[in-house]
Amino acid sequence: MAVVAHWYCGHCDVEGRDPATEPSCWNCGGAVIVTARPSLEWTDSARAAD
Repeated sequence: MAVVAHWYCGHCDVEGRDPATEPSCWNCGGAVIVTARPSLEWTDSARAAD
């Protein structure tokens, strides 16, 4: 399972997903706005499913 940040680059008007903590634009290499960073809540029942 991978948790990735969804981001948007206003300069290039492109979007992307990246597992990096501080992602950058794949097109221009510049700073991006992180629009979503999903998180997972682990419980004992979730671990038991593995």
